[in-house]
Amino acid sequence: MAKSINTKLINKFSFIFIAVFIISASFSTNAQAAEKVTTFKNDDGWKLLVDGKDFYVKGVVWGYTPRGENYTYSLWNKPEQHIRDVLDHEFTLMKKANINSIRAFSTIPPKWITYAYEEYGIMTAVNPLMGRYGADINGVWTPQTDYSDPVTREHLKAEVAEIVEKYKGVPGVLMVALGNESNYGLEWSADFEIENLPQGEQQKEKAKYLYSLYYEVIEEGKKIDPERLFSIVNGDLQYMDLIKEYVTNLDVLGSNVYRGIGFSDLWKRVDAELDLPVLFFEFGADAFNSKEFVEDQASQAEFLRGQWQEMYNKSAGNGQEGNSIGGYVFEWRDEWWKYKQVEFLDIHNTNASWANGGYTYDYVEGENNMNEEWWGIMRLGTKNGQGIYVAEPRAAYYVLGDIWSIDPYKQKTAAINTDIQNINMALYSLKGEVNMMKSEAGAKKKFEMTGGSLSMEFVGNAFSGDIKEDGEDAVENSNGQMVFMDFEFNPSKDISGQFSINVLGNVPNRSMEFRYGDRGAPFNTIVQEEIIDDAPVTEKTISDNERIEIYDYNGTYTTDAYVLETFYHTPRYHWGYEGDYFGLLRETTDMEGQDIWNSKAPFGAEFQGKETLDGLKFLFGPEVYWGANPKAMLKYEFGKNIGTSPRFAFIHSEDVARRDTVANPGEAVAIQTRQTTLYSKFGNTKNLLEIGGIMASTEKIGDKYNYIKDGDVVVNEIDFEDTLGVKATYSFEAFGASRAYVGMHYAGLTADGGATQANFGYSNGGILNYSQLPYSDLGNKQEIETGIQMNFGSITVLPRLMYRENIVDSNPNIPPATSGTSLFPGVSARNRDDDPFAVLGNREAKSGEVFFTYDPTPATGFYEWDNDRREDADFAFNIGANYTSFPTATDSYQFFFRPAGVNAAFGEGLIAEDVWKVMSRMVMNTDGGTNVIVNLEGGKQQSSGSPEGPAREYYKVGGKLWLTNNHILEGFVYKDAWAPYDFYRQFNQTYPWQFKLDYSILMGPYSWAPKPGSTSKWGVRGLYRTLDDQSPEDEYQDGRNDAMFELILYATFTF
Repeated sequence: MAKSINTKLINKFSFIFIAVFIISASFSTNAQAAEKVTTFKNDDGWKLLVDGKDFYVKGVVWGYTPRGENYTYSLWNKPEQHIRDVLDHEFTLMKKANINSIRAFSTIPPKWITYAYEEYGIMTAVNPLMGRYGADINGVWTPQTDYSDPVTREHLKAEVAEIVEKYKGVPGVLMVALGNESNYGLEWSADFEIENLPQGEQQKEKAKYLYSLYYEVIEEGKKIDPERLFSIVNGDLQYMDLIKEYVTNLDVLGSNVYRGIGFSDLWKRVDAELDLPVLFFEFGADAFNSKEFVEDQASQAEFLRGQWQEMYNKSAGNGQEGNSIGGYVFEWRDEWWKYKQVEFLDIHNTNASWANGGYTYDYVEGENNMNEEWWGIMRLGTKNGQGIYVAEPRAAYYVLGDIWSIDPYKQKTAAINTDIQNINMALYSLKGEVNMMKSEAGAKKKFEMTGGSLSMEFVGNAFSGDIKEDGEDAVENSNGQMVFMDFEFNPSKDISGQFSINVLGNVPNRSMEFRYGDRGAPFNTIVQEEIIDDAPVTEKTISDNERIEIYDYNGTYTTDAYVLETFYHTPRYHWGYEGDYFGLLRETTDMEGQDIWNSKAPFGAEFQGKETLDGLKFLFGPEVYWGANPKAMLKYEFGKNIGTSPRFAFIHSEDVARRDTVANPGEAVAIQTRQTTLYSKFGNTKNLLEIGGIMASTEKIGDKYNYIKDGDVVVNEIDFEDTLGVKATYSFEAFGASRAYVGMHYAGLTADGGATQANFGYSNGGILNYSQLPYSDLGNKQEIETGIQMNFGSITVLPRLMYRENIVDSNPNIPPATSGTSLFPGVSARNRDDDPFAVLGNREAKSGEVFFTYDPTPATGFYEWDNDRREDADFAFNIGANYTSFPTATDSYQFFFRPAGVNAAFGEGLIAEDVWKVMSRMVMNTDGGTNVIVNLEGGKQQSSGSPEGPAREYYKVGGKLWLTNNHILEGFVYKDAWAPYDFYRQFNQTYPWQFKLDYSILMGPYSWAPKPGSTSKWGVRGLYRTLDDQSPEDEYQDGRNDAMFELILYATFTF
């Protein structure tokens, strides 16, 4: 009996265990399996089904871009906890509003798509852009994609196939949608600023290649994932006949539609011509009223209500076309980077960039009314305690929440319309104290304090000799404090700007670093007690100078005919992509470098024409770029670089005075001059010819110079031909995936240009700009250069060669001498002040280099200035080497002799020398979010000024380690190298060893703003240098000191 009972119990428990196991396994399988998404059509119309259930898309276009960032920002390379915190904040709000889907670009990792679906029930439409904003074709960046090119087509097919494979079987993926208004991209320029919607179908032949490629891509995608639905993101219904003809495998017609409060005949046309379900991937209304120049939540909410009411009425079962299956409102939250895209990223700009008469609440004939930074149904708020830029609901959020609670398949048209019309719009305009926020925002528009920071430092430093004599008492301790206050003004529709004020407390005494704020350091001066003869003279310490200053300023006045911008110490870019072939306007973006010397460039104003004056710019100011003399520049650019159409540009630059001081200690004051250039550009991205001419320094015509010829001193003078120069570059495709160029440059003795643009072929990239070739802006040269960028998948190899010779060689130093009755007058090395020209950086050269680059994720360009924070590859690196032979000596360089306020010449030139440099940069990203950057460099290089001492052979190792817990460790070790500031190389002063180690802890998100004190953090930094007879004399002191150190404790709080 007992045995029987035990057997029964065992059987019973076994049954229960097996049942539980099967049920658990079933739930586990369901949790991990991807949903089956299909379309369905019957007499009522089209529906989208998820696992057999009706799914009307109630979605938003979603992305997360904090203030101060732009399209290059990626949430996905941040620590996992921060990603989770952001998603929880965002999707909690979405779920409350009954959102069931988002549209996201294909950079979102699969695990987070699944997280959003499993935690919040929100599915994702994955959106590969398929070359919409350019493509990296075998390592060559093409800003405007040529869909007819066979190599490009194969590349894009492979790229999308990889994405489809990546998201195959991922729970939460609704469908794959290709492109983003790619049909508009056939007509719009490549500068990415939004333009007016195209009229008609002017690029039909190009469009055929686009739509046939869609078909091929979808075919390949369906082979990989047969269960997946595919759509395109078309601009409205343009080229619908080509969609019908070529994209016969399309599951859903996706469209971005901006027609105002309604969609007119769209439903009827699609039903008659395509018979496909319609899904809007973008539509909506902006929340800024350009006519009244105020935020207009009510109009945005009203338009969105009208749009969704029409969409519901057009859904299946409501007696009309029945082809609406939902849409994605553009957009979830405001994006503050849309205007200018790389400038004013922390300003909510009110610029209207295009016009649309469908938005009647602010449309005025002949004026733009679409404000790209104001389309969110949520504002981009400030940071919360978790470092998240919060989403602040507008009235539209609450209105849509009610609308999205309605199921258009369970209610009929009359009930739908009644429920939507009964939404209390006034209540939602008030909800969440919206009126109060609007009032505050209105006040802020005119003038507001936007933020600031408080920084503190504690500094200790000493020399080894002092420590040997006085022990720890030799350590000098000091402290410093600094406050920034940032302000913004926007008093009217046409005027906007910002400025920052800096206030100093104490200024620490640093011996090894120069920092912004040193202007206020104490200094000694001689003071005469009375202005009479023999009055006592005493030395006085000044410690309260320049305590308050305007750090930067920018103001803009915008009209229909022109834009006038005034600027003071704000980053500004060159005109290299606007026809400035000779680089006359130099880029000024190194604000940190300027701040070291308290330089205030760029400083001036710019007039930019619009409409009939389009292409005209006039720039003037005391220092329009770092180191510039007071000058005025006029540029007129005409012609379009589309297809094979030529483009031309004229520039004239005129110095109106000469600076009386230098921008930094490592340079001499520039001579006063003038320059005029002409530029033309022919061809396309495959074969491009650029030609330019320059006339410079005509004020020197008639100036005399001498040189040695056959042992005799010859005196000559500058003539008109010496002011002329010509330059040409031809870049072309070679060997399929490679790109080559050849360039020549002839410049007369005084035909000085500006900064060299070392990239060839495209207006925004082309051949990698990382060259170490010895470019020079000076004339007196005949130069040829060539290179080829060879691409092997993720590997790029770029060899380059340059040859340059002088028209007139440098002068040696030969003193006067007599031989019998003959007098040899002698010659001396020229310099830029006493002679019409000098052979300096333009000396004869034979140079070659090669760079190898491994970058498996070219979308985050390895050579972009901000790659340290953008690179998302697990591992990327480069290694490059340059060897240059300088077979002749130079003339004399100059330095600024501050006590006398004049340039002084070194008196002799640099000797002939062969130099070399090897360098490498490595970037590593771990799965845990740790980022490692390593920089290696070694070489043999000459001074940039002083002829004293030999060329230096040196080695450098540096890097930065970003840990996931907001800890940053960075530093370097230098052997026999110059210190980091230019004047050390200018005077050829080196240190046997240099060490730096900086450890900091962030107290909030890291800010890459160029202004000091932009990130809340605290930390400690140590520097140590050893000294010898090649080091600065005042530090080495004939061997008294063999080392020096500095230790800094610092903290910065932003608000």
